[in-house]
Amino acid sequence: MTEKALTTPLGILKLIPFAVVTAMIVLFWVDDFLGFILAIFYFWITLPAIVLSIVFFVMGLRWRDIWQRIAVVWGGLNLLMLILYFLVQAPNQRCNPDIMAKHYEEHHTEMEALHRYVQSAISDSCEITLEFKGKRLEMFHVRGSDGIYSTHWHNEARQQRDSLLTVVGLSQKEYENIRKQLKGMGCLGIEYSQFSPERLTIWFRRVGWGLYSYTILNCPMTDEEKASAMNGVAIPYNDHCYFNYDGGAVGPDSFSKEEREDFLKKHKPW
Repeated sequence: MTEKALTTPLGILKLIPFAVVTAMIVLFWVDDFLGFILAIFYFWITLPAIVLSIVFFVMGLRWRDIWQRIAVVWGGLNLLMLILYFLVQAPNQRCNPDIMAKHYEEHHTEMEALHRYVQSAISDSCEITLEFKGKRLEMFHVRGSDGIYSTHWHNEARQQRDSLLTVVGLSQKEYENIRKQLKGMGCLGIEYSQFSPERLTIWFRRVGWGLYSYTILNCPMTDEEKASAMNGVAIPYNDHCYFNYDGGAVGPDSFSKEEREDFLKKHKPW
């Protein structure tokens, strides 16, 4: 086979599996949960693509013609991207109370500072929920002083951002400061209400449908609140913080009983 084989239908077809695998890896980088769902749903495409990529990569090691050389290079790049995914991205796609505790110890000062900042920035009688993915706004829910609650996701949230900021009394600078503080502490978003100014919920990490978050308190829990926390479903970490888990539409609404009990055996909150 000559280098002209690359232009033949057969030569081009032999490169398609590598393109499919590349698309899968890129999708996992962008949104691993969506990537997993699509890989399972379209297994009749993804599985053959993976198998054929491996076969053509091994065949290409003989370096007979140009498409085999491309197969080796492309397969090597896919392998490199996959290794980088597991080294860089995958660790951020798992979570448990131990990971939350370590992260809290590293960033509790910034979390407390964010609480004070949000409390001073949001107008009276207002509520806000913000979520970011990098610099991109993903969710912006508000309740204004008129009591009207509205929810906004993705493009709608981004398009209406300026008007929503006005509803809760945030300036562009304050909005950016909140986003930067969240990014600096490796978190996704916040929930805050001026009707409960003593607490701020900071969204830490999403894993699949689940959401792990911290509730930060600006005053120590009372003895009654401590007793309630120990008998609740969240995990109290200290008298200023407890951990939450919400499984989303299809998951459990809290940590499992075993996970909660195991962590509290290792860590006494007070």
